[in-house]
Amino acid sequence: MQSNASKKAIIIGGGIGGVTAAIALQQAGFDVTVFERADELREVGLGAPVTMASVSTWRGDILADLRTEELLEQVGTINRVVHRAELLALLLEALGADKVQLGATCVGFTQDASGVCARFADGREVRGDVLIGADGLHSVIRAQLFGPSQPRYAGYTCYRGLAHISRTGLATWAWGKGYQVGITPMSKERLYWFAQLYAPEGAPDKAIGRKRELRELFHDWHDPIPEVIEATAESDILRNDIYESKPLRHWSLGRVTLLGDAPHTMTPNLGQGACQAIEDAVELGACLKAEPDIVTALKLYEKRRVRRTNMVAQLARLVGRVAQWEHPTVCGARNTIIKRIPVSLELKIMMWIIDYKP
Repeated sequence: MQSNASKKAIIIGGGIGGVTAAIALQQAGFDVTVFERADELREVGLGAPVTMASVSTWRGDILADLRTEELLEQVGTINRVVHRAELLALLLEALGADKVQLGATCVGFTQDASGVCARFADGREVRGDVLIGADGLHSVIRAQLFGPSQPRYAGYTCYRGLAHISRTGLATWAWGKGYQVGITPMSKERLYWFAQLYAPEGAPDKAIGRKRELRELFHDWHDPIPEVIEATAESDILRNDIYESKPLRHWSLGRVTLLGDAPHTMTPNLGQGACQAIEDAVELGACLKAEPDIVTALKLYEKRRVRRTNMVAQLARLVGRVAQWEHPTVCGARNTIIKRIPVSLELKIMMWIIDYKP
């Protein structure tokens, strides 16, 4: 049986999921190379929206508060927000920059009983023992494995910003009528925030600019929302339409599998996109280390990951719909019901997400 030390792993995609997978497989003894189509490694964005410990109405009335001693005792903290670009830089430092090849656009693969061969747009072919498609929403590897599929527009767009502000204790997750806003602290006197609202797919920015538009939309929302938007530079406000992929029942075929957004692009309502990709990577490394046969290891990996990621994606979709209901009567009923949900049940759902152990 071939040892892991002589096995070569090909990873398509140099985002957080791909680089984490490279580290996990490197630790499992594989010779790893990451191929990224961009000319530089970067994460667009400031971090996915993160579920706050408390939920309020747009006026500031508390609907749910999970900042309990029981939760703090179990996990030590409510959440921790890391700038995506800073996280990617740390991961690359751990992996080694020499393990990443930039400007490498994968156009497909072939495989046989003894290995797999990745093909690139410049004519190159790279052979290895296993191939991981961590190439995102428009995954070339997924399309070849399971056929082309069109990502579904979720119906809303998301603004994300990084505010520089010295005030503390500003974390909030506020639900309005067709809108939601979340704020959470970061390091270096920074706050990450997002604002999500319904919009036609591909709708252009208004001529007044993103910051002014958001100021006008949220000027009467509870403190500190207007102040946080005001403390954000126009250039630090990003906007992305939100998409999700069709759930898959299987991720692997032979020596090829998927990871991260490639198999499970999800809406950002639980802040779990990058988190689930990291979980995928750790589990993949564990399976390939424990099981010497690659095909068997990949089947074990998808068995451990498919159901969980599909459930997280489904829950994120549901939370987005509920948080952004538009009809006033429905929103009033929603708020009343949320207030009556036992904290123990809310805690159980949260722990199922954040207390996962590979």
